[in-house]
Amino acid sequence: MNINIKKSYERTLSITIIILFLMTALSTGLSYKLYSDNQSLINHIVNNKQIIFMPMVNSNEEFSFQGERGDARYLRLMAMSFLSLRLDVTSQTVEQSHEILSAYLGNNLREKLLPILSQEKQRLKTSNGSSVFYLGEIKVSPSNGVIDIKGKLNYSYGINSIDPIDKHYLLRIETRNGRLELTDFVEK
Repeated sequence: MNINIKKSYERTLSITIIILFLMTALSTGLSYKLYSDNQSLINHIVNNKQIIFMPMVNSNEEFSFQGERGDARYLRLMAMSFLSLRLDVTSQTVEQSHEILSAYLGNNLREKLLPILSQEKQRLKTSNGSSVFYLGEIKVSPSNGVIDIKGKLNYSYGINSIDPIDKHYLLRIETRNGRLELTDFVEK
């Protein structure tokens, strides 16, 4: 009788150990699955970060910023702003506008554009001039951050005004190291 009780006890103990081992293996497997799913979700969230901006103007239309570049509306607004900082200037505002614009220039573009901005600034200051750019057509390619802008540029020097000049610009806007950069500003 004692032997049967001992065999029954050993059998129950071995079944319990096997069940506990299976529960531990299942628990470890499920924990690993949850951990890997959590990591993939975190990577997805971090890499596809999207920020929604509400402009402070009388527009209820928000735009989003996702990944390396924003959506088409965001790129359009930024390109118009950069173009305005460079071309919508007077002899009194040219220095401040170009200084703000140069804060957004990428390193490669900075070397090329600063001498050109300096020439434009000198030309406007010596002749007490101003320039205004009238936007005609704008095409935005959000996939590569290129904005194609056409319009007319009006110069006026003192009381003399020059006929509008057709202009065509290509701008490239990127985000590098969490900072918005203008990496190309080319006149075609």
